[in-house]
Amino acid sequence: MLLIIGALFLVLSWTFIRWNLANIVALQIDPKSPDSRFIADWLIGLSPSDPRTHLLAAKVYESSFDADDLNRAVREYETATSLSPHNYVMWLNLGRVRGLIGDADGAFKAYERALALAPNYSIVRWVYGNALIREGRTDEGFTLISSAAASDPRYLGPAVSTAMQIFDGNVDEVRRVMGDTAKINAGLAETLIALGRPEDSFDSWRRLSAQSSTGEFQDLGQKLHNKFVELKRYRMAAMVHADMAKVDVSPVGQITNGGFEAGVKLGGTGVFDWRISEGTHPQVGLSEAAKRSGQYSLLLAFNSFETAGMRSIDQMVAVEPSTDYELMVFYRSDIRTDALLKWEVIDASTLQQIAVSAPITNAAEWAPIRVTFRTKENSDGIQVRFVREGCGGPACPMSGRIMFDDISLRRL
Repeated sequence: MLLIIGALFLVLSWTFIRWNLANIVALQIDPKSPDSRFIADWLIGLSPSDPRTHLLAAKVYESSFDADDLNRAVREYETATSLSPHNYVMWLNLGRVRGLIGDADGAFKAYERALALAPNYSIVRWVYGNALIREGRTDEGFTLISSAAASDPRYLGPAVSTAMQIFDGNVDEVRRVMGDTAKINAGLAETLIALGRPEDSFDSWRRLSAQSSTGEFQDLGQKLHNKFVELKRYRMAAMVHADMAKVDVSPVGQITNGGFEAGVKLGGTGVFDWRISEGTHPQVGLSEAAKRSGQYSLLLAFNSFETAGMRSIDQMVAVEPSTDYELMVFYRSDIRTDALLKWEVIDASTLQQIAVSAPITNAAEWAPIRVTFRTKENSDGIQVRFVREGCGGPACPMSGRIMFDDISLRRL
């Protein structure tokens, strides 16, 4: 009895050692190494019931360009799958290699089995869907890959790009096969802007719900906003910015923070905020003591003699092309200078002046400045800015204060 037990122990120990040795070596071997074919065959002989040894052999023979080796790879994948029938990865590998030898039916059967084993795994739906698309079964395929993209954002961009290629850039067809969902439209917005189609990209962005455009797609919104500004599509940029800021009123043709109630910053401002450049004069701040409405006005305090160092104050505004507008600025001033201080409107695309106000004069009470202008035909952005003229030399004495409030733009 002791001899029998000892012999059984030796047999089990040897089997265990062989299995583990083969398993460990199979995990370490590079299928493309020169000795990999010999090692793979040796491991199969050492542990023929281990699916990992057959999986290694399958990868080794698959890497060859020889047709016989590819058939051997199929057999090894089939053996590995039969030894590990509940492993969806094995079925995915088998489906892929069957597809390589032209066995579409066999590949689909393997993919169907993988999907049955792991119905909620995005990679299974992604691989199976792409296989269906390659065989011309586009509607079935896109149902699967759009489902994969909905659950795993890594597949969203590639899924939309694939659909755009299959349907020659027809966005309606892409939505038909993949769905008119927030995630698909987000993927379309990003893909279309990369393809140089800003209008279609913007349309896809606007299809997102308010919650989507301010939540998980905030980074996408910022990316689109920056790209639209780069392309000088200021209306699109302004509306994307308004979506992210949850602003209900259209930002087109509107001065942002015209009453300065939201404060001003000397740096780190957005594209459509008041921008105050670096400089030595004037001092810029908010005044509670003198305001036309609300709580604050913008106070500029001058006490300088040099021409250089003048701070600029401006704002980018999205507007409608070929449209008449009126800029209105309320001010108070006790400035003493020979310089001419004005408000001007320039085209944001060409930086050419469209209109300029009359010079600011001293006013003890709030007085309006009005500037009427017409925007350019092919441009939808302007810059409104406070400028100084008449200082040609190095000296330009300026002292006193100017306050601005209730700056607005009105469409005529």
